[in-house]
Amino acid sequence: MDDLVFVGALGITGLCIAAIILLYGAYSIAGLMYTAFVSGQYGVILTWGAVILVAGSVYMAAGCWLRKTERI
Repeated sequence: MDDLVFVGALGITGLCIAAIILLYGAYSIAGLMYTAFVSGQYGVILTWGAVILVAGSVYMAAGCWLRKTERI
């Protein structure tokens, strides 16, 4: 039972660290986009907007594929 608790605690710790890293990345990108908007560099905003759109589309496509193959 102690091993199960230890592995669970490590898993939760890993998830928290991953969440912190992802939130920091989102904060950094939002700051970059705000700075680009204020300075008038709309190419940066369009590029990151496209990257975010593609990443969201790939995420949704993976979910649809997993649903279609009945894995989730």
